[in-house]
Amino acid sequence: MHIRPLILLLALALTGCSVLPHGENKVISKWSSFDEAMEAYEEIVPYLTTLEELEPLGFSPGSQPNVRILNHAEIIDRLVAVQDGAMDGLPQGLCDCLALGDECYGHEIKLRVTNDKRYGNVFADLLNFKRKVETRGWEFNALIVIIADVVVYKTWSGTPEILEYSDTTNPLGPLQSINPTPSF
Repeated sequence: MHIRPLILLLALALTGCSVLPHGENKVISKWSSFDEAMEAYEEIVPYLTTLEELEPLGFSPGSQPNVRILNHAEIIDRLVAVQDGAMDGLPQGLCDCLALGDECYGHEIKLRVTNDKRYGNVFADLLNFKRKVETRGWEFNALIVIIADVVVYKTWSGTPEILEYSDTTNPLGPLQSINPTPSF
């Protein structure tokens, strides 16, 4: 009867990292990569692209989940640092947005897709002595400003390739920082 726990421990040791938890964190979108999102974004032409044309590109709440609709005040908060009403140097689309107020709105997309993989010594990880995590993925953000169903301004930011490593050491192992929810 005492041989079963020994066999279980031996099996765990031989399987290596495959027994460690892993996780995925992603926002649902029609794009499976940073490049796909960027290609769709590049098809948008200010003062030419219509709201109807945004839909198949994936920048409309009607075509994709997680597209946030912003009012003109939120657009100003994100993009414009206007002091004393000075609009010098602002792109034309933002000047038009400021001038029209409530007639201006935006679509904002924030996508982050990551896969977390724990690696290293199984026993040190499971007993909370040492935990190593590799995170890979991509991130894409875009803001589209719209007036009268026509795009007047666009901007983007992002990270084409995310590669992060986390290495946590707890000298007291299971006695230190007991956390009921595992982090990946």
